[in-house]
Amino acid sequence: MAIKYIKNIIFSQVEVTGIYRYKDEFQIYPINIENAPKSKNANHFPLIIEYQYNEENVKEIKAFDGKEDESVNEMISKTSHQTNRLIEITNLLSTISNFRFFFYRNVVMSWTIPIPEENNAENREEINNYSSNWSAQLYYYKNIVKDLQITAFSTPEFKQIELIPRIDYYWYEPMYGNKKEVDFPNNIDRVMEKYFALSADEKKICNSSLHQFSNGLDLFKTMKSLSFFSFVSCIETLVNYEFRNDKVEFQCNDCKSIKSSSHTCNKCGKPIWGISAKFREFLFKYVASSIDAKKLYNKIYTIRSQITHTGFLLSGDNFLDWDFTDKTEALSTKHAEAMQLCRRSVSNWLILKE
Repeated sequence: MAIKYIKNIIFSQVEVTGIYRYKDEFQIYPINIENAPKSKNANHFPLIIEYQYNEENVKEIKAFDGKEDESVNEMISKTSHQTNRLIEITNLLSTISNFRFFFYRNVVMSWTIPIPEENNAENREEINNYSSNWSAQLYYYKNIVKDLQITAFSTPEFKQIELIPRIDYYWYEPMYGNKKEVDFPNNIDRVMEKYFALSADEKKICNSSLHQFSNGLDLFKTMKSLSFFSFVSCIETLVNYEFRNDKVEFQCNDCKSIKSSSHTCNKCGKPIWGISAKFREFLFKYVASSIDAKKLYNKIYTIRSQITHTGFLLSGDNFLDWDFTDKTEALSTKHAEAMQLCRRSVSNWLILKE
């Protein structure tokens, strides 16, 4: 069994100032490479991640058919496996903590200008004379490959990342605001343990949910309606798995009119799909079942349905809109509440699921 250790540079939107390691799966800690680029103006904070994988689990990819291409195919297979491992860990951390962890998965090209460390009268003329350059979104410096070579987990000397009581964590400054350091809930080890113990089928479902949530984070400011929809889809992925054994019998297979179902209308008693009912039941089981919680679930699902079926968009999502009203503020709050509801749902599902 050949275990390979990988060291990469990833990013967070709040600085990591301590170390967190989960067993022999992975660890993250502040970047401690002398020549690594830094900027006090950046809001993509570089950090180190180290992880391991078993070479026996690498899926063979044959991108090219020629015999002389075997080494290329091997390189593609290993790189793909390493990338997928990185996606898995960063999405998991982003969902069960209050912070987005990410890497530049695709090289994005755009016109750019450099941002000086200082913007003052002395360099104003120089700045005004800048011209745009066609550039790649890439974190690179000389000897980066050499600096990232490891044969085992490193033992850097940093304080442990602070752990916040879980009961407070997802309510405690979920938006980045002026927060200066990444912290984690104090049950993170337990959540990690349950995640890495999932069966292959369960992990496939969970990873789909994590992907939907991470999409919601990445779109949070730029495509708010799609972000909201992604958050609800994150929960619905788990809901669908939770109720996977529910049966619906159709009277007509063409129009899908329902003959029998495990869910019925509260008013008339007729069988229904019960999509929103399943959504609430899942959250009652794994998050909270109070009257206020039910109101929140109903409101979030109503907004999701409006976005999906009526063309409704969150304020400012299409055209610039400076008419900030109480409704605008309420929708922004619901957007943040949907985000945190996802985090609580995934975390609790992992710990409590049967």
